[in-house]
Amino acid sequence: MKRALYFAIIYLASCFVGTLIFATIYMFSCNLTMFVTGLPAQFFSLKAFTAGILLSFPLVCIIIPVLLILYVIRHPGNGLISFVMYVFFVLLSWLLLIPLDLHLLCANELSESDTRITATSSGVFRNEENGVYFYSRIDENNLAEGLFIDTLGYTKSENSVIPFVNHEVKTESAFPYSDILIRDSLRPPELVTYPLSVYESLIISGEYSSAMGFLAWLSFASLGLALLSIYGLQFLSSWKLSNAIAVVVSAIAIVFINYLYYMNIMPVFLKEFSSRLSQYSGIKDPLICIINVILAVLFMIVGIFMKFYRLGDGSILETEE
Repeated sequence: MKRALYFAIIYLASCFVGTLIFATIYMFSCNLTMFVTGLPAQFFSLKAFTAGILLSFPLVCIIIPVLLILYVIRHPGNGLISFVMYVFFVLLSWLLLIPLDLHLLCANELSESDTRITATSSGVFRNEENGVYFYSRIDENNLAEGLFIDTLGYTKSENSVIPFVNHEVKTESAFPYSDILIRDSLRPPELVTYPLSVYESLIISGEYSSAMGFLAWLSFASLGLALLSIYGLQFLSSWKLSNAIAVVVSAIAIVFINYLYYMNIMPVFLKEFSSRLSQYSGIKDPLICIINVILAVLFMIVGIFMKFYRLGDGSILETEE
């Protein structure tokens, strides 16, 4: 009983702390997109923080179970209680909490006006796509006067420095930031943006599936079933490090396979096969559901077989001692 309570406290506390951390990071990133050089910066935004909580909760529900498996590998004990609690919380997350979270997220998504502002500041040189702008004054109608330095021959003028008045200030080139100086200074590397794009694609697919009904959500939630099944990979080897690597790599592979499917990045024959399955089954994404179930069954079989194999050669008992 103490083991179950301890496991539950660790899981809930990890989800709570992890969600707050990711929500705070999301809020600060939103604040950076609204930051303009020379204007006061906003520190706390309740709307962005709330949206960050809803947006990051599914990510936490994916990461925390994987970390718990690594914890069980590092601290083996009463395996049955740990497994029961693990299955309970994963099913609770994917069958109730995550779809509820996605419904709330649809109603609380931030618009572009919530994450970008059109105001800009004067007294700063800004290197735009067609040259360098210097705004000496900007009025309340967002009309500016200043200088344009034609560095690319855009105007085909003999004079590369051109004064202007009543020029409408536009910030579209800074997207998704409000200030092009901030965009050029803080643009994250692809190592960061690519995983975020993968997660964003899965969130969009999850929102759509949850809106389509329970059956459509079950098809999407097969991703959770595949992730649940990697619990058995902790018995793959007598080396804890090998088991930990297998768990992490398998979790990443499962997420990436689902991303490729929902982004429609797959061979043509699989696309045609998926369309035919959808027509006969009435489910929008039956193919990925089948793939996830196959992966889940495969990992479960491997886990059960290796569990009894390790019990047979005594390696599990030696580890727990």
